[in-house]
Amino acid sequence: MVELTFDTVGVAVPVRGDGLRPGVRSDTGDRNRFRLPNGGFLGVGVGEMAWIEASIPNRVRGENTSGVSIDEVRAEVANMVDEASKFIQPAEPREIVTESGVSRVVSADDPRVVRLDLVRDFRLQDPSRLTGLLDGLAKVPRDGRVKVRRFADGRTGRAETLRVGPASWAATLYDKHVESRGFAARGSLRAEFRLRSRQLSSVGAQSRHGAIVALSDLLPERCEATRLEWFEKAKFGAWVGGQLTIWDALRMTELSDREKIFFVGWLQARNDSVITSISTKTDRRYRRILASLPDIGGVGDEIKMRLNYELGCEEVA
Repeated sequence: MVELTFDTVGVAVPVRGDGLRPGVRSDTGDRNRFRLPNGGFLGVGVGEMAWIEASIPNRVRGENTSGVSIDEVRAEVANMVDEASKFIQPAEPREIVTESGVSRVVSADDPRVVRLDLVRDFRLQDPSRLTGLLDGLAKVPRDGRVKVRRFADGRTGRAETLRVGPASWAATLYDKHVESRGFAARGSLRAEFRLRSRQLSSVGAQSRHGAIVALSDLLPERCEATRLEWFEKAKFGAWVGGQLTIWDALRMTELSDREKIFFVGWLQARNDSVITSISTKTDRRYRRILASLPDIGGVGDEIKMRLNYELGCEEVA
């Protein structure tokens, strides 16, 4: 069974008036925004509701190399609401009706879900395939209204990233090894689906697997159906083809760009039986690197691959 995991979660609780307790002052410079003691933020001032949001793994473990379970989400949301209650005045339970007509009674004990980041982590058997996979998925035909960006994210150590979606939602596939600054293993690829209340409670969501409006709607089968639906909507499981290059194979080594250039020259000379006058030490080092690249014999070959959602790794045809 595929593990169900989460990252950032945002909820909203009913409050009285502007929501703040008398005399409360913000330390962020924004009178409507407050830092929570154990991570995350609290926002007030809109529609007599207080918005509470945080990366749950960061609150639980201090890092988000992997997601957290649904039980951890429930427990930590309760902790977040408790921390926020030192700043706000929760109101009595209130009935809300979504744009799609779904009715729920929400409260501090069962807050409204306003953001839900569902994640699916993959571990590539061959880390050198990461670039070709993202490049291929970026070219998969999609609805013309859906924006597709393929880039190196400067905010995350230039992790290779593919982002699909408009401003209202986002499906992101990125190099978790680089983004986590090495905490995640090489070849770790994270699919992350950032969904807002509109997507979670749409007419389509309600008819297909049930809406997620309140925290009590966070049921395992409903969340899993939602995650799989958006994985397929983003077309992250599409088959893609490409050509494996020597640079793909070297991408996951510790060689500098200058050393990679010398290595490729050495490899070409070796394949052409050209005698080179390099030191025995360098030759031994290059041979060790060559031995660590099991797919080097496939360089130049056309490959077809996809992300296998069930197995959590790449599948090669």
